[in-house]
Amino acid sequence: MGRAIAGFLLGMAGGAALAVALAVAAAWLFDISQMEGAYAMGVAFFYAPLGALVGGVIGAILLARE
Repeated sequence: MGRAIAGFLLGMAGGAALAVALAVAAAWLFDISQMEGAYAMGVAFFYAPLGALVGGVIGAILLARE
């Protein structure tokens, strides 16, 4: 049980970091407008939590099955 929790927490950190990095790269590569910070709000309140959730589940599965 402890390994699954550790995997979930590590996966959350990695997933959120990866989601934010991909969103910043997409804004730079595809010239997404930063008008009024709407894109940044989407990244902070949708993409980062989604990446954390997906990364947490994957991390828990990977460490729990060993």
